[in-house]
Amino acid sequence: MRETIKLSKFKINRIVGETNYASDESLIESIKTMKAVWNIPILQYLKDLMDGSVDSVSFTKDKPYYYFFGRRFKKSISITIKEDEKTIEFSIPLEEVNKIITS
Repeated sequence: MRETIKLSKFKINRIVGETNYASDESLIESIKTMKAVWNIPILQYLKDLMDGSVDSVSFTKDKPYYYFFGRRFKKSISITIKEDEKTIEFSIPLEEVNKIITS
């Protein structure tokens, strides 16, 4: 039986916008990498969004510049990450976010 791969749309803005697609698993790995590289509590932010204790969360770091914004919607969490001149935007279904938190 053929396996169906679900893709999420993500966008990287530099001078010219560029839209790509990635699997939810790839986005999960990216979040884990960001957590390690930037040493910020992304998993706690995601947990707070999942629990519904907050509707949105943001974090800014000046040197090096880094901005994280997460917002919970009914079925997904939207995330925006800015590093220097690069902006990455994507959305992850709530069930996938739960996998990130529990792994």
